[in-house]
Amino acid sequence: MPRVIAGFFKGLRLASPAGLNTRPTADRIKEAVFSMLTSLPYDLEGVKVLDFFAGGGGLALEALSRGAASAVLVDRDMAALAAIERNLAAARRCRSVEATVLQLSWPGGFKRLPAGRTFDLIFLDPPYAQSALPLELLLTASARGVAAEAAVAVWEQSPASLAELERAETGPWRLLKSRAWGRRAAALLRHDP
Repeated sequence: MPRVIAGFFKGLRLASPAGLNTRPTADRIKEAVFSMLTSLPYDLEGVKVLDFFAGGGGLALEALSRGAASAVLVDRDMAALAAIERNLAAARRCRSVEATVLQLSWPGGFKRLPAGRTFDLIFLDPPYAQSALPLELLLTASARGVAAEAAVAVWEQSPASLAELERAETGPWRLLKSRAWGRRAAALLRHDP
């Protein structure tokens, strides 16, 4: 069972969505991703998080546990949304957190995000079969003013998608770091409009 690794909610066990539609981020991958952020250096204190393909919400909850101010968690799968609600309820029993859960399909779902809100940290952990969609979402986030200047995106993906990303035209998003672990990989990109 996944858990929150560090910060205020350290050790909190997280519910995972039932079924095979989602793939929760393993604790060791989550720790590696947050270590990559720390090594930038990137300060999580007070940041606003947008978590696309949130699954059970583990990445957003980890960020909130480590000092993020707020999070919007987005998924379209009903089992994922139910798991997110259970996990947020458990976290709120420990401490008040500002978090919004939205059921959206992409890319048209941007219209339902909170108006005028920008995000400093964007997580993307899509099904690996949708390898082009995260870049499309990041480009749309930039075009619609959803990504703050100097926002950081964390894109979890397959190693094959990582190789494609390194060759792709990323517009205002600059690849900072990438790393692969077996069948999983992550890339960190900075918004530089």
